[in-house]
Amino acid sequence: MAGTTQLGPHARKPELRALTGLRAVAAIAVVVSHVGVPKSLPDHVAKIAQWGYIGVPLFFMLSGVVLAYNYPELRPRNTRRTIKFYVARIARVMPLYWVMIAYCFGLYWSVNHKQYPWALVQNVFAVQTWSPDLLVAQSYYNGPGWSIGAELFFYALFPFLVPVMAGIAKRWGPRGLVLVIAAVAVLTIALVAWFTITGRATLPAENPASGHRWLYRNPLCQLPIFICGMAIAFLLPHAREWSKVTHNVIQTVVPLYVLLLAAYRDQGSFWGVASYGAFFVIPFAVALLSLGSGQGWLARLLSTKPMVALGVASFALYLTHRWLVWQLSTFDPVAKGHGFDPYVGFLLTIGILLLIGEGAHRYVEEPARRWIIKISNKLAKRFPSRRRPLPAAHEAPTEILELPVAREPASTVVH
Repeated sequence: MAGTTQLGPHARKPELRALTGLRAVAAIAVVVSHVGVPKSLPDHVAKIAQWGYIGVPLFFMLSGVVLAYNYPELRPRNTRRTIKFYVARIARVMPLYWVMIAYCFGLYWSVNHKQYPWALVQNVFAVQTWSPDLLVAQSYYNGPGWSIGAELFFYALFPFLVPVMAGIAKRWGPRGLVLVIAAVAVLTIALVAWFTITGRATLPAENPASGHRWLYRNPLCQLPIFICGMAIAFLLPHAREWSKVTHNVIQTVVPLYVLLLAAYRDQGSFWGVASYGAFFVIPFAVALLSLGSGQGWLARLLSTKPMVALGVASFALYLTHRWLVWQLSTFDPVAKGHGFDPYVGFLLTIGILLLIGEGAHRYVEEPARRWIIKISNKLAKRFPSRRRPLPAAHEAPTEILELPVAREPASTVVH
């Protein structure tokens, strides 16, 4: 795991390259689910493509892993470090998010489409995911942005949660952390059972009481998945002690489990609500532990330069692709066309979206992040901390937000 990461209040850490590469896989899966696949593909393959939204539990869990890995000693009582943490997160996720809202607003205006002022306000402040209205939450002004609201909720709570997780790791060790993961698994299963028994699993997504509204996009119900990721981060040193055979088995069995479950699932409502977390807490937790170690065949594949490069730009791909799929007008030709044309259209669409995502990352997301951090550095120099810096062994040698040497995942990439 070559390379290190340094982002303001946390010390240098080896880069988890395989987890960055994993972001590329999940982001492309989400894109494929929106583009659609040619109808001539076997039904089982089409089912796999349609289940791209299972990236929800994976990426909320991954977010918890990355943050707890990089900020294990963050404490809210250290106001300066906590503020720098919040600035770093805003700089990472919000600039491109706001650019896409402005793009969608301008697109509505250019074609004389109706505007939605209250929905726009909610989108600007990234609180649309809390709305009971599905159109406000996932349709107007760039639907994929709903997950950013969930992430901001997690970011706000993180400085208060990580001391608790660190305390569990210190007092009870790996057993305590495993119990946290098990508790999350039991909780997600219990929620699915309750929604199924009460009939709410069958409600359409538009219904404010539906499983989709609560188990899928409500940040409160996804918070346990994020906490599970934090526990995984503290378990990573123990996963590195596993044998090569163990890593190879895990990295073969978990993908097969996901693919077979997707390919042979029923179309019933239970499968939908269970896929929001219950099906995947334990498998994803074990897989992230293994991949985070950097060992195993899949970890090596995901750590290659092309996969890491795609993973770095995956956040931009996720935020830009939904409206561009609509504007490219490729969904119907790909999903309903005949012969080779749908396959050519599918590959061209994916290629165009990847190029646009890379451009958005390189020319919007990254420059804006650097500019925000630069301004933060200047402000930090004007108001230096009165507290004595920690020893070099425990703290980066500066109180100023620094640009990372290696990439840190931007956020979740979800449907």
